[in-house]
Amino acid sequence: MNDRIAQALTKLFERHRIIFWYDAKQELRSDFEGLKLPGIEKLEVANNEFGVKYRLLREKPEQKFLLYREGPQPEDLDNWLLDVQLAHGEFRTDQVALWLSELELGMAFAEVVEDHVEFFKAAKRKEALKRRLESDDTPGRVRMKMLSVCAQAEPRLDAVLESLLEELSEEEDGRWRILVR
Repeated sequence: MNDRIAQALTKLFERHRIIFWYDAKQELRSDFEGLKLPGIEKLEVANNEFGVKYRLLREKPEQKFLLYREGPQPEDLDNWLLDVQLAHGEFRTDQVALWLSELELGMAFAEVVEDHVEFFKAAKRKEALKRRLESDDTPGRVRMKMLSVCAQAEPRLDAVLESLLEELSEEEDGRWRILVR
């Protein structure tokens, strides 16, 4: 697990200077403590938010930080670091977050993944989708590409329908069953 965490964090640090890690289930402290990321300073957030904020923004404005908090993310009104978090990144350790990281998609796509878990369980489909993804994709466009992977067609509605009709004419339903699932 530690290698996957390190790999996912390394990708996030390519885009963000500060990463927040909320350990909601309080089960990954040993992974945080054992983590070695060159050039990344690890800090634990534990009722020290003002000092952490001062360190991040004033003392070391160029340094990369991994901020770990044991427990769930505080409510927005009680989160003294919310402005920093919104401007930077968040690391999640659930399966959805790992898939998003693997596909190099942001948290804006979390709902797409959560709604279609069955699609992402198949490594072959996930790899096919990854090859089709582009940096300017929207959640709707990603869904269309998922459809195209299942239908073995180009990511256009007419191509997906044509593929499904072709399969129907051959009296088969494998692609259709995958889509339904």
